[in-house]
Amino acid sequence: MNSYSFSEEAVRDLDELCEYVAQRNASAASRLFEAIRQKCKQVANFPKMGKRYEALAPNLRGFAVQDYIVFYYPRPDGINIVRVVSGYRDLESLFTESN
Repeated sequence: MNSYSFSEEAVRDLDELCEYVAQRNASAASRLFEAIRQKCKQVANFPKMGKRYEALAPNLRGFAVQDYIVFYYPRPDGINIVRVVSGYRDLESLFTESN
């Protein structure tokens, strides 16, 4: 079984996301976190199944969970998750800012 890991930035993204959702509905935040975790587990076993986002960064891939995109880089034994962001954000500027 392959594994997944979160960058420090992805951990911050998840914390902010769950905190924001929890302000309105704590159980919804918990369900969202679990859905992201389960999808990460699945994608870690099939790292190339995510959509390519090479226009944003070389080798970058991503997958959606509800209204959020989990961005990652494939590795031989799984995936490295680099960001978890709203799909409504300006993704191009997001990755330009972080580089």
